[in-house]
Amino acid sequence: MKMTKTLALIPVLAALAAPLGMAHAAGTAEAPTITITAAQTDAARRVCRDTLGLAPANVDYAACVESLKTQATAARQPQPEARACAEMGHTPGGTDHHQCVAHLAAAVGHAQTPLN
Repeated sequence: MKMTKTLALIPVLAALAAPLGMAHAAGTAEAPTITITAAQTDAARRVCRDTLGLAPANVDYAACVESLKTQATAARQPQPEARACAEMGHTPGGTDHHQCVAHLAAAVGHAQTPLN
């Protein structure tokens, strides 16, 4: 019985492994594009310039700013587990949604753990 439940999770785990921006085979829309505001870009520039000491004319400065903007965008994307639970009908923010997310995250972690 336990093996059957584990095997039933394979399609869910495969869906979670897909990139966030990819459209699902079922035809659902892609994840919304998240934009970085001017204030966030300025904050990234200040970190690269003031904290890391990079000069704006330096190539490393531009790479630093782009990296921080990319990380900010990634941090604001919904977790794949949260999206999967919402697609299964759980209302985001509800107790059942939180439990679903926790169970899927644990299942993904378990599936990614080597058997050795």
